[in-house]
Amino acid sequence: MKDVNTNNFDFLRIVFASTVALAHLIGLSQVQIFQSYSKFFNTQVAIHGFFIISGFLIAKSYENSVSIKEYIIKRVRRIVPAYFFVVLGSAIFLVILSKNSINNYFLNFQFWKYLIANLTFQNYIEPCLPGVFNDNSICTVNGALWTIKVEEAFYLLVPVFYFLVNTKRFNIYLLTIITYLLSIAYFNYFLSIDAYRIAKQLPGALAFFVSGIILYKNFAFFIKWKHYLIVPCLIIFLTEQYMFSSHILKPFTFGVIVFYIAYNFKFLNTFGKYGDFTYGIYIFHFPIIQIFVHYKLFDKYNPYFTSVVLLIFVLALAVFSWYVIELPNLSKSRKSRQKKLISKS
Repeated sequence: MKDVNTNNFDFLRIVFASTVALAHLIGLSQVQIFQSYSKFFNTQVAIHGFFIISGFLIAKSYENSVSIKEYIIKRVRRIVPAYFFVVLGSAIFLVILSKNSINNYFLNFQFWKYLIANLTFQNYIEPCLPGVFNDNSICTVNGALWTIKVEEAFYLLVPVFYFLVNTKRFNIYLLTIITYLLSIAYFNYFLSIDAYRIAKQLPGALAFFVSGIILYKNFAFFIKWKHYLIVPCLIIFLTEQYMFSSHILKPFTFGVIVFYIAYNFKFLNTFGKYGDFTYGIYIFHFPIIQIFVHYKLFDKYNPYFTSVVLLIFVLALAVFSWYVIELPNLSKSRKSRQKKLISKS
């Protein structure tokens, strides 16, 4: 059977993270000549791709952990250090851009509300810092962080899912179908009342996550039949996504598409040999774009050149984050996989 760890997930995550970053660059910069490109960068599809991959990899992580404690520690060490770094770093250093004085900035209730809300993954409670980015199109410091709380919720739900299956002897397929259908119902209801911002949260995102779990739990089956499944799944996904704008089979069919790409194209198997910069790109790009907009760099200089400089800066921060913050905190097994990836290249 094909090795479950030999895949292109590193490549796919970079594609999804870059899609989100470029979409935000287009939206936040408000550069007119960029707007026609927005149709090529769908943040919704990219984030759903992340959720599918999470379902697959987190289920694998849980099954490979000797205890729930070890599993939770691995998840915390992977997400929290870099997340806290970007939240605390933004809160402290963006005082330079604030219209408030230093005292009025750090003693402002909004500063502490931002800090507490974001450090507890409740970014929606206070997305802005006092006097920062007030002249930008939005004052939000890091609008990409909303998905992190969803990911954290996924991490906590996986032990519950396995408890119901292993201890209470729930049929895994029945449990998955019920979860999937409830998620679809929730998503479509709030979408019908024009409340996408609510629809995309939990439990609306669960259909994508459990699709990833079922792909992992039936890995051998999907590997065997992937070439037969890909065409009908592509047709259904594209029909729902671009013709009917519906949301019924789309999470599962997109999951099969992601799985198919992940376990084909062998030349991409070692894409992440120099490091997994996905998380850094994702959590750092938004405030960097906001800073560039604050200083009106897109107006002062050629917007294409400015965008390249911005993206290089984001990548540099992502590399720094990987080697200085993320990699040292990874589990031994994850570090070992990284060494094997380098040795295969």
